[in-house]
Amino acid sequence: MKTFGSSPRAGFGKVPDLDRGKVPEDWWYYPVVARLHSERTGYPTQKPEALLERIVLASSNPGDLVADFFCGSGTFPLVAARHGRRFLAGDTAWRACFTSLSRLAGQEQPFSLLREPSISVPAARGPFKAEARAGIVRLLNAPALDYWELDPAWDGKTFRSAAQARRPVRSGEIPLEIKSPAALSNVCVRAITIDGEQFQLHV
Repeated sequence: MKTFGSSPRAGFGKVPDLDRGKVPEDWWYYPVVARLHSERTGYPTQKPEALLERIVLASSNPGDLVADFFCGSGTFPLVAARHGRRFLAGDTAWRACFTSLSRLAGQEQPFSLLREPSISVPAARGPFKAEARAGIVRLLNAPALDYWELDPAWDGKTFRSAAQARRPVRSGEIPLEIKSPAALSNVCVRAITIDGEQFQLHV
């Protein structure tokens, strides 16, 4: 109060109304994502990883289950995985799910993806093929992909992603082979091209 009373410029150019109390301030200072080139995904509501990291570390312990049901760009599950938390993350927007999947695929901690059975994905058309052999699924004649994943035991209804691959952020090609963490029985592959098209292929 003394600071604001000492100068009319103390309120960032605004004359403070001292009768109403103190002017609110931010106490957690983090750079906006627009300045963090290594983190930026282009998602409009993306939060800095350091901010979510502070919340996760202050509110949970390793092994705890944490959840974010409006995960947006996936910063929360990304930070949770990095610090050994089990997590649930969901969103109704396709862009949010794809951005989150792409970021999580770059982490070492495995995760599974469950989709509502009513969400349809078009079957692959053209020369897009795949083969499964000795626990490895390999794409053949695949278009330029941004991300792909596999369900080693697809039940025909709910796609349970067991392994994923994504295009490197800076340079390089997306891996066209994935080693399955589970035995291959009824393999289904889902992929997203660099143009945003989604495909599903029953191997």
